Formats: sequence, C-alpha cells, structure tokens
Amino acid sequence: DFGLWLEHGPVPPAADGNDGDANHGVAMKISEKNSRTVDMCVLKNILSLWVALIRRNLVQIRGDDEDDSVKALVAFTRVGLDPHLYSAGDCADTCGEPLHALVQQISLALIRSATSQLDGSHVEQWMKRAAGRVVDACSELSAGAEGAADSDDVDGYLPLAMAVKRMCFCEFDNDFSLDIALMKLNFAEQALHNCLEEITDWKDKVKERADFLCKDWDKKNTSGSPARDRLQHAMHALVTAEVGFQWIEEDSEPFMRNHPHLLAAVSIAGECALVGTCIFWSSQSDSQSEEQVYSAEERDAVHESISNIEDLCDGIKKECRAVIAYPHLRRTKEYLTRLSKRLGGTKGKSSQDKRRKRREQGSLDSYFSRPSMSDPFRDTQDS
Repeated sequence: DFGLWLEHGPVPPAADGNDGDANHGVAMKISEKNSRTVDMCVLKNILSLWVALIRRNLVQIRGDDEDDSVKALVAFTRVGLDPHLYSAGDCADTCGEPLHALVQQISLALIRSATSQLDGSHVEQWMKRAAGRVVDACSELSAGAEGAADSDDVDGYLPLAMAVKRMCFCEFDNDFSLDIALMKLNFAEQALHNCLEEITDWKDKVKERADFLCKDWDKKNTSGSPARDRLQHAMHALVTAEVGFQWIEEDSEPFMRNHPHLLAAVSIAGECALVGTCIFWSSQSDSQSEEQVYSAEERDAVHESISNIEDLCDGIKKECRAVIAYPHLRRTKEYLTRLSKRLGGTKGKSSQDKRRKRREQGSLDSYFSRPSMSDPFRDTQDS
C-alpha cells in the first residue's frame, strides 16, 4: 500500500463517489504516460529482509499468531504460482537471487520458524491445518489463457500440482530438514486426496498396504528412536504414492479423457514418493559410521514398495499413447520416466543383499567359487 517497491512516478488518484468518471479518466491518462512500475531491486531487498527476520525467529508465532503464520504460508504459496515471478526479464535485469527463489526461501523460513517456536504437540496440528488451507487456496483455479499449455485445465488441477512441486525442494543432503519434509508430505498427501477424491477409504488402503509390507519387522525396534520415526514417515509417504498410482492405473480410462487431471495426479503422487525416499535416506546420511541404520527386513520393505511403484509407472506409461498429439500425455510419460530413474537409486541401495543374491544366481564365477556338494574331496587339504 505504501509503494515501497515502486519506482518514482505519479500515483493515479483514487476515484471518489462524486466525480468518479472524471478521476477515472485522469487516472487512465496518467497510467498510459508514465505510471509507476515495480522496482525489482527494492522488492528483492524487502523480501531478503523478510527472510532474515523470519530465519532469526524475530517474527513471533504464539497462540493466536498461529493462524497468521498459516495465512502467510498460504499467501506465499499462491504468489509462487504467479508466472510473472519466472519472467526472464524481471529476474535477469537485476542482481541477486531470482524473485521466485526468494519467495520460496520465505516459505521455507516460515515453516522452520513456526515448527521451532511451537510446542512439539502443536507442530503436527499446525502442519495439517496449514496444508489444508494451502490445498483449498490452490484448488479449483481457472484455466490458463487461450493458447496456453493449461488452457484445457477447466477443473484447476495443474495449479495444485505446481504448488506441491514448488513449495520446497527436499533432498537428503546437509541442508535436509525433517520439518520441511513433513510439511511437504502433509501438503502432497492432502493434495493427492483432493485430486483423487473418488478414493474414500485412504486410511484403510494405506494401513492395509503398510501392514503387509512391515509384517516381518521387529516390533521392538519399530519405535523409540529418531531413525525408526523417520522410517515410519518414509513408509507412509511411499505407500500413499503407491495407493495413488495403483488407482490411476486401474481406473485409467477417465484419466485418459482428462489429460490435465492425469498429469496433476501423477505429479503429486510422484512428489509423495520422492519425499519418502528423502526421509528414508536422511538417517543413513546423518550416521557417521558405515553401519546400516535399518535392518534387512526394513530395507526389503522399502525395496518392495519402490519396485511396485516402478511397475505401476510402467503400466501408466503404456496407457499414454499418441503423445505427439496430446502434450499432457507426453509430459506425463516424461515425468514417469524421470521418476523411475530417481527411485531406482533408492531401490538399488535399499536392498543390496537381495540384488547381490540375484546377481549371483546366474554367475559362473560364483558357481566355480563354491565347492560342489558331490565332490568327495571337498573337505580335504593338499599336503
């Protein structure tokens, strides 16, 4: 309202009730000649100040302020959908980080600040409430302009998928934050429920599949440590993605008639799977020793879930025909290909013993290295 990030220039006068038409005409003339435009350098500096304040917890979040923090996260998530943030001219003509990167940093800083200031019992409630508000704010938006890539998205599924993907970047590196990963998991999970609203028994399906995968786990070691808690979150994310992909493959006919819906559902389910893999490997990367954090049964469960997701992705890719005529199908197929490659690394590392056994089954070296059971001299030694 104060025009802090606007360049110098005349401000169009506000129209009043007595002489609204005259003032409106004057305003139009001024705006056509030399109206004020956005000063990108000043706007970036203001956003950088907000990032610094929020990172240092100088914006207090207590009691009634929890709702204000949720509103702020919703606002910055909606702003992140604005295509003007990704304009090459606005970002390249000024120094520093791109505008969309600063908006994303504010969202990340806000999540970390809120989770660090709130009590442990309120953090999960805040995340679920914030995720629900963001899903409501990014759902059922209008389709793109005529000729745009999303002009046929009449139900507004693609903006929701874009918001999930752009909310925060999650990798198991030195800057990994479990709070950010869980926030994105809550957002992606609720967005997937919104996108696949035909599934009414999500909890039952996820619980049934998770119980089947984890039936061989040692119940004494499934809780009580940070690594086991992360494993539970990782399995929940992977199984949620698995249930979503299975529904898309089994009920593929309606999705093939609504290509934007297919692309959005696949993208959101894929984000759930990627968050799960990041959480799974975060404990291993935090460990200073080379000893495996998880047991063989736990790694086998992750291996089986990812293998099923890969098979489901292949099944959906086979249904994406005529990709040249339908760009959304091409984007869906390309995304599934990239997703399978990213999940393949986690799948291979999660169960190295199982891969080693499979590799040895048809190996001549392993055959000759093992003594034959029919050899009568196998236990003797040469003198």
